[in-house]
Amino acid sequence: MIFSFILISSILSLINSYDTYLSKHFINLSQATYCVSSINNWNCLTCDESIKPEYIIEKHGARAIQGYDILTKSIFIAFRGSSNIQNWLDNIQISKISPYNDSSIQVEKGFYKSYQYLKSDLIINLQILSLRYNTNLISVTGHSLGAGQATLFVFDIVNDYNNYYHVLHFYNFGSPRVGNDQFANFFTYFPIKPFRVTHYYDIVPHLPEEILGYHHISNEIWYDEPNINYVNCKDIVNEDDTCSNSCFPTHCTSFDDHLYYLNVSLGNEPQCI
Repeated sequence: MIFSFILISSILSLINSYDTYLSKHFINLSQATYCVSSINNWNCLTCDESIKPEYIIEKHGARAIQGYDILTKSIFIAFRGSSNIQNWLDNIQISKISPYNDSSIQVEKGFYKSYQYLKSDLIINLQILSLRYNTNLISVTGHSLGAGQATLFVFDIVNDYNNYYHVLHFYNFGSPRVGNDQFANFFTYFPIKPFRVTHYYDIVPHLPEEILGYHHISNEIWYDEPNINYVNCKDIVNEDDTCSNSCFPTHCTSFDDHLYYLNVSLGNEPQCI
């Protein structure tokens, strides 16, 4: 019994530690969502051989890929960011809605709407994949708008489907703020740490603004400009003003930093063949 407890504790400790190898794995997967529109064309520069794509859901400009990840031995769900970052930023709706049973939990209306286009298909496919691969473990990732959708998906899995599925890994990149502080606080009780990766002066993690009542989920990992060194931020209670927030409001205006994470160029063109 003591050995089993130590083993389980050691496994959880590893899962709850930021892993640069896994982070690179998931940023490649996030980039692949921009390139691949058919599961029969898994041949982009970031299309890892350990990934077995099974479904691509695309509706009203939102896209997600689902399948099996051999590396993590889990079902994966990867959400694509906007195909036009500038246009997406210009059209963020800002207004919050309360779509959950707990009306104090609020999320940004536009993010929630785009996620809803995908949700029902994602849940149906998840059931099929779970039986096909005999696992209830899932890994979730996404970049930009896709990171926001991924956050909403993880919330739903943990809140509504926790008896069926368990989130093994959740790495997102360049995420906007998705909801209010009650929404963000939910993730502090999450059994597995989410990792919210940010890059230097990326503009997107500063939108929508805190003054409007938005708050990031915890466990920010802030990379320097060359994508070499990073800081494990202290943001369990509030956002860490020594991390990405340190450049707000005068310097956090970079689109280039938003489209370049862990030395991977993100978007429709740079690494799609």
